[in-house]
Amino acid sequence: MPGKIVIFVALGCLVAGGLSLQARGQEEAYTASVRTSGDTGGKLVQVNFTITKWSGQDEIQRLGKILKDQGQDALVEELKKLDAGRIRQPTETGNQIAVAEKWQDGDKTVITMISARRMSMFETQSRGVSTQYPLGFMQVTLDSKGEGSGKLVAAAKVKYDKKGDTFRLEPYGNGASPVSGVRPLK
Repeated sequence: MPGKIVIFVALGCLVAGGLSLQARGQEEAYTASVRTSGDTGGKLVQVNFTITKWSGQDEIQRLGKILKDQGQDALVEELKKLDAGRIRQPTETGNQIAVAEKWQDGDKTVITMISARRMSMFETQSRGVSTQYPLGFMQVTLDSKGEGSGKLVAAAKVKYDKKGDTFRLEPYGNGASPVSGVRPLK
């Protein structure tokens, strides 16, 4: 399933080294459209995301170790303490981005953002299945003008598989939603 592949690649940032760009202190802001799914076929929703701090490899490896040693709940608690920016609809406060990483893939720039997702009071009180999916992330691929597309997973869970020495990721619901029209926010 393509959504699961995207999730695996994005969360792989928590444990793998890579060609990360460490552009600290330089804020970047973008706007994009996300295709939501629903009973009536879904709709396009505008989102803005602002990155105020890029996560370094030391921080990403530390978070991967927390996930490996202590599990998803400990990772989520740690993510709640981190602030690398914000992703939101223009009329809402949105979610705090915990981890933001940027790297080059040939002539393309890839940005991955991971957050401990915000849950409504109703969702947490009803203790529905969705509360077992506390992570959200978005990954976009940009060209030289800062324009591109990607995928958004609004709710996912992750666990470490000791037997396979790998991470198992599972999106909630329909998986990844397409992100289009990504461009710098001016």
